Amino acid sequence: MKIRQKSFLLSTALVSGVLFVCMFFLALPNFRAAIAAAESRAIGEEKALALSIDRLLAGSAPDERETYVRGFAAYDSGDAAFAVGEGEKTWVASGTAPDAIAPGRTVWARRGGRYVLSIADELTGGVWLRYELDATETVRRAERQMIGSTVLCTALCCGISAALYGLLLRINRPVERLAHELRTPLTVIRGYGELLERAKLTPEQQHRAAGYIVSESERLGAISEKLLTLADARERAYRPERIDLYALAAHLQETYPSLDVKIEWDALTGDRALLLSLFGNLIGNAEKASAPGARVLLFATPGKVQIIDTGKGMDAALLRYVNDPSHIKNPGVRSGLGVPLCHEIAALHHATLRFSSEEGKGTTATIEFTT
Repeated sequence: MKIRQKSFLLSTALVSGVLFVCMFFLALPNFRAAIAAAESRAIGEEKALALSIDRLLAGSAPDERETYVRGFAAYDSGDAAFAVGEGEKTWVASGTAPDAIAPGRTVWARRGGRYVLSIADELTGGVWLRYELDATETVRRAERQMIGSTVLCTALCCGISAALYGLLLRINRPVERLAHELRTPLTVIRGYGELLERAKLTPEQQHRAAGYIVSESERLGAISEKLLTLADARERAYRPERIDLYALAAHLQETYPSLDVKIEWDALTGDRALLLSLFGNLIGNAEKASAPGARVLLFATPGKVQIIDTGKGMDAALLRYVNDPSHIKNPGVRSGLGVPLCHEIAALHHATLRFSSEEGKGTTATIEFTT
């Protein structure tokens, strides 16, 4: 797993954890407040009912209690039910008879998909009162608020994750491209360095090798500056100048000995370091696709530069990808940075890059400058 992916996963997990913990501690008081409000209502209604029945019982004879209490059968409190009785006998019940619980208790229960709050009380002369409030709507409303908070938190996590992934991608892409682009100059520098170290060269050859090392070192610095600023400041990174195509092709031939050159266009306007990177990528890919010893042709005509090889070519899926790497999934290319970078450099020079290929017959990369 790449460090970018690890950073993304760890950061997403941390942000999601913090958001969900904050959501929980913010939503929990609301849920508790809703439950407390239901309990307060139930206790208030039960105490008022108990006081009314107690007063009635206090002014009646023991054998008249049941008759007097039956008058409460007409009592209607909407989503509440109660029962009054003595011992095992129920004198009167309003609505669904509440479950029998010990006097003095307040109990939450779930019954048949409903949430009910039951309260039991002991009245004058051993008479009991059982009260039950249907708090289903209150609990469901609190649950909906919790679910809404969870959905909102999830949406925020997704948004933050997407923004974080885009930011990490934007930060890491120039670095990955830089690593990709440094390979060729470093290979040249190492090759000429080993040549100076191990071979007996004439002063002219030594001077020439040292010149290429200096040239490729300067190219390394230019590539680093261009690629690291290309994503955020494309116009600043692009410094056009008149470029002699013959001199540019000679430089490429020194780096890629298999390159043949045919030029019918004297000069173009562009950024030398970026164009060297563009042509170098295409020539390097052409060499990799060709048989050992095969030649690669750079053919330049006014407004157009082509890199032509006679290698193994590409199948339809790979050809679709290299022509539109930003919208088509990579079909399995080991290093997918070179071609997308080539398209970006071409676009920066107001040019289009297109590939044509046939399996077993080679590939042609065409860079057409529109200005």
